[in-house]
Amino acid sequence: MYYRKVNGYISTWEEGEKAVFTRYSVIMSEVTVFNGKEEVRVPSYGIEILQEVFEKEERIDVVEERVANVSPYFEKVDKLAQLFKEMNVSPVHLSELIDDMWEDLIRDYDIQAKLNKLAI
Repeated sequence: MYYRKVNGYISTWEEGEKAVFTRYSVIMSEVTVFNGKEEVRVPSYGIEILQEVFEKEERIDVVEERVANVSPYFEKVDKLAQLFKEMNVSPVHLSELIDDMWEDLIRDYDIQAKLNKLAI
């Protein structure tokens, strides 16, 4: 799957000799939705979290997780990325959090499909 980063936030903290850098990126790709008459490609935004742990300036651990299709609305996904940064969400928990919100988020694609149906 092709995607590109369109926005991001960085969180850093130190614990003794360890430093943890976490990047919360909004990524963009496309999905195909069916609008009742035909399949239409719409933009889709997701979140990627990359966490790197350094000890004495040497990278000792890297954890990365991505959920590519969260919503077709950039603003909604950008707010989630900001919230996850404020909450210091680990990449390990990203999929779990998105799964908890899935029912609310999937409706966005239905709305976008209906909007494209009206435009055709």
